[in-house]
Amino acid sequence: MLAVKLHRSAKPPLGKGTWLIPITDWRAGKVQVRKDLLYLGKQYQYITLVNIPDEWPVKFLIRYGDSNFIKAVHCFLDFRPLKEWPPEIKQAIREWWDARKSPWSHTGVEPGGLMCDEPLVELGRKLPNSCIKWTKDLRLLYHGDERRKKRQKEKG
Repeated sequence: MLAVKLHRSAKPPLGKGTWLIPITDWRAGKVQVRKDLLYLGKQYQYITLVNIPDEWPVKFLIRYGDSNFIKAVHCFLDFRPLKEWPPEIKQAIREWWDARKSPWSHTGVEPGGLMCDEPLVELGRKLPNSCIKWTKDLRLLYHGDERRKKRQKEKG
């Protein structure tokens, strides 16, 4: 499983107890990373992509709900190898915001979606450096997107 770590120093902390953003689908992952950056972006300067091996002990934390202030939280308390977790958890993360905003419902969200918008995976032991895919400076990574959008606006 791929996961992303947002951090302050050039070397990512990947020890036991470290929380990462799981990436099962880049469309959802991109939104999840941007959401974390929106709230805590000034604290972070780097982003690191890692590959968590199937035999690595992890546990999941999933927050869901249609409110940014009141969320239901489901925390799996035991560490087990990634391959032993049920596929429904990965599917829930993949279906990042399955429910759509709806003006006619009481909560503003149509039923039927899991609405998982803040999934996290915690490492059960230190991840070796060989699992790191890349580390990038956030300013350089997202500066390119801003410049591209600016050029598109100028063109039309």
